Amino acid sequence: MSKKEEKDINISRLDKSLEGQGLLEDADDAEYERTLAQQRREAEERERRALEQAEAEKRERERQEEKERERRLAQERIELMKLKSGVIDESESTIKEEHDQIRELHGFEKVSNFFYHNKVWIIFAIFIIAVTAFIAIDAARREKADLTVLMIANNGLEARQDELEEFFEKYTDDFDGNGYVHVDVIIIPLNSHSDDYQQQNVNSTKFMAQLQGGESILVITDSNTDEDFKEIMTPDLPKEFPNNKYVDDMGMSWNMEVMAEALNYENMPNDVHLSMRTPVQTLGDSKETMQENYDKSFKVFKRIVDDMTEKAEAAGDKGLTTEPVHYDGSSSDSTDSTVNSENK
Repeated sequence: MSKKEEKDINISRLDKSLEGQGLLEDADDAEYERTLAQQRREAEERERRALEQAEAEKRERERQEEKERERRLAQERIELMKLKSGVIDESESTIKEEHDQIRELHGFEKVSNFFYHNKVWIIFAIFIIAVTAFIAIDAARREKADLTVLMIANNGLEARQDELEEFFEKYTDDFDGNGYVHVDVIIIPLNSHSDDYQQQNVNSTKFMAQLQGGESILVITDSNTDEDFKEIMTPDLPKEFPNNKYVDDMGMSWNMEVMAEALNYENMPNDVHLSMRTPVQTLGDSKETMQENYDKSFKVFKRIVDDMTEKAEAAGDKGLTTEPVHYDGSSSDSTDSTVNSENK
């Protein structure tokens, strides 16, 4: 056996031994990793050289362009001096006034160009249109009220908007003829002695805004209602309901147990009134328009008075026992204040 054959046999035996121990496989993996690393380095080197070449070509191109620009400027300066000195005339000069060529745009390019130069105004117009559309759709979807009632008492009724609306809807007609009855009770509790001055200012402003129109006639008040607001309520209702103890110069007193039950307000104070605004000309409506709304509201007012009076008398209603809280800053308790008010 030759030395070469003996060497091949030994190598074969070594490979089998390494393979049996898992070492040959590891050696192959290491060699593969080294090959990949070498290939990555070569690729990165080629990319670096390509970038350097591109950068060098760019610098050379810019250098040539700058050189050409300087040459052209130098030539133009010489010709300009010749023009000034009269050596040559304008027809012989190579200096020409350059104008950018205006390319006519078509199709999408024209639309894109228009949007680019007017995008601020276009976006603003889209915003205005979107807001206007939202307001219009919201107004169209919103239920139009057959009757609007202002609730300015500050005694807990502000938490019973649903009960109030349901109560008034039982006595209201479908005035707009849309097939259903809806009463909108606007909650604006007013208390001039509240510590929440910001909220009271908001409520006062909201109430004053409602007074500029002649649509809201019925107003829920109490003994804490500002005297200036009481003056806009009609004092003539007792003439319409003679001998009815529940109607006084502030309107219909809700001092009834049956009323507290109807509104699901067990501890309702006994000073609540349903008042009506006196028809006058407002900033938003004429006196005639407000009178029409007054007549419509009076029908509802009369139905409530007649129905609740009948129920109270039938039940032997003794009135409410919850005394009102007076926000007058006085040191006397609420009971004394109520007694004094009743004596007056």
